Amino acid sequence: LTYLGKGDIPEQHLGFLGKISQRYQPTFLDKGDIKTKPTHLVGSEGHFKDTTSQLIHNSPTPSPTMDLTPSAIPLAVHPTAAFTTLPPPSPPPPTTLPWPLSPLNPATRINSLTPVLNPHWRLDLCSSQGTQFHTIPLTLPLPPPLFITTTIPPPSAHPSLSHLLDFPQAFSRRGNSIQGLGIAQHVLRALEHYSATHPRFAETYRTLPFGSQIVISRLNKDVRKCHITLLRNTQLEHTLLNPSALAALAPEISAEAWPEALDITSMTLVRQIHDSVCVVALPHSESGKPQELVMKAVTGDPKYLYHELISLLHLPAHPNIIRPLYLATKKCGFGGKVGVVGMLLPFHRAGSLRDVLPLRSLTGTLAWTDQMRWAKGLADALVHVLRQGSYYSDLRVDNVVLAENGEAVLVDFEQRGVWAGFSAPEVACIENLAIIAMSAHGEVPEVVRAEYRAKMDRFLPGWRDVGRGAHKGRTEGFALGWLAMNAEEREAAMVYMLGRALWCIFEAVGMPERAVWRQGGEGGVEFPAYRRAGQRERELIDRCTKGRVEGRREQGVVRIGGRIVLKDGDGTESPEVVQRAAKEWWVEELERGERFLEEREIRREERRESGEVGGFSVFGGRPRLEEVLDILEGWECDV
Repeated sequence: LTYLGKGDIPEQHLGFLGKISQRYQPTFLDKGDIKTKPTHLVGSEGHFKDTTSQLIHNSPTPSPTMDLTPSAIPLAVHPTAAFTTLPPPSPPPPTTLPWPLSPLNPATRINSLTPVLNPHWRLDLCSSQGTQFHTIPLTLPLPPPLFITTTIPPPSAHPSLSHLLDFPQAFSRRGNSIQGLGIAQHVLRALEHYSATHPRFAETYRTLPFGSQIVISRLNKDVRKCHITLLRNTQLEHTLLNPSALAALAPEISAEAWPEALDITSMTLVRQIHDSVCVVALPHSESGKPQELVMKAVTGDPKYLYHELISLLHLPAHPNIIRPLYLATKKCGFGGKVGVVGMLLPFHRAGSLRDVLPLRSLTGTLAWTDQMRWAKGLADALVHVLRQGSYYSDLRVDNVVLAENGEAVLVDFEQRGVWAGFSAPEVACIENLAIIAMSAHGEVPEVVRAEYRAKMDRFLPGWRDVGRGAHKGRTEGFALGWLAMNAEEREAAMVYMLGRALWCIFEAVGMPERAVWRQGGEGGVEFPAYRRAGQRERELIDRCTKGRVEGRREQGVVRIGGRIVLKDGDGTESPEVVQRAAKEWWVEELERGERFLEEREIRREERRESGEVGGFSVFGGRPRLEEVLDILEGWECDV
């Protein structure tokens, strides 16, 4: 084979060479062949025949594994897996594609997935199961925090683009690591084209209602052909309350206790760090430099945000509990109402213990005195919440941030539940029933859904009304598993979560176990195994986590990258094998949970009949929160 230079080929034939690509099987030509125009490749007018439609692209066969996509959740992640079965596998896709459909055809391939050289957009993170991108236009001046996102269809809507653009991996990427995926760069390029071809886009963007969306309803390999529309979130504006109406929901809170209101137009968006949290800069400060704070907002139903805000204001200030500094407001487009869209909180730059623990362990900078300080601070914060007649339902190290003074600070008081990796097993029992009872149409047979709704009616009467309606002020929260418990049982569940958090702190691990939602098992250890914790720490953790169902079979499926695989497999299991393992595990888990709930009802009835009070040990034999705090303070004194 002789390599051809541009000068070796007649000008009229140069276009043909663009259609010959690596991994195809064209006819290789010698220089002399080009000059003599071989008849089998040359048409009647002396030009090369376009034979590219006959070329076959040998596409690599995609690995037949289960991707972590929205469609996989009811099949393998949620308890609905106990009642679902994968449909018969479809015939395998052809390993060869005609040239006009090949992703390597210059006429139809994706032009580029590299970052734009001088971008007008930035992408901070991804949420909503990999379909919502938190994109920010880099116009000057930078926009205020409007919480405008870019949404795309789920991977199932564009199967041919799914793996070309790394769709499945978007679900599981944390923070700005999403920027390395093809789908992220494709979305950014589509936005570059859209904003450049729409006059006055920057002005339009700033006037959109809070929480609006840029909707890419149809993706295309050619970003110029992506179908993009603006979805104005006018519904949110109708449901927002102004500061006075919000304060009227909690008249027991004095006017002086309510934070000052700041309009979001006085702020600049710095970066998005969570789907509901961003960093903003305020122009005024004593030093003359912009002051950076965290803004927590909501783009759906604002009652959850209002509930959290009121709950925090009900609590007397505590060094280990986050405190609202300002209300974030925005003037609505209709009627001139100034609605509360969020709250401003201190910005703790060190981040959460989820990241601090493994990082300090890796760098050898994790001191036992720090671990003790964080453990005691968490226990003290929970005791403080309990003494005010409330409860904290979302204790995980993701929700513990590290303040500048080294204190561990609790955040997130929405009371909407906790991940299974930290949740007490008695809480998960109700939550699992609720997921099936509230499953989408078609996820489980209708007779199963009706059966589980009846079970929920028995174990938690009134569950259907939780979260319904508009603003209710302070409530008991929205987590069904917690609403099904009395005050004593809630404290026991808080102790369990504290035990899990203590395990993370003393083992220097950010996630207690591998699961489908998050990859744990850092450093080769998973709860309840131990590697670093001392004997007395282990004994306390074991006491706090009593009732964790000893001998319970571990969940058989976990996440590796963007795939769901068997925990003890080699990572190449088929979707059928993964779904079967998930189904078997969930059948056992649901049966175990229902037995527990039945036994709990019997014990409750026995206690009511006997007039027994107290008896904390009947729900796991865990210590009280104050006892845990006393133990930790005793250790601190020993030092």
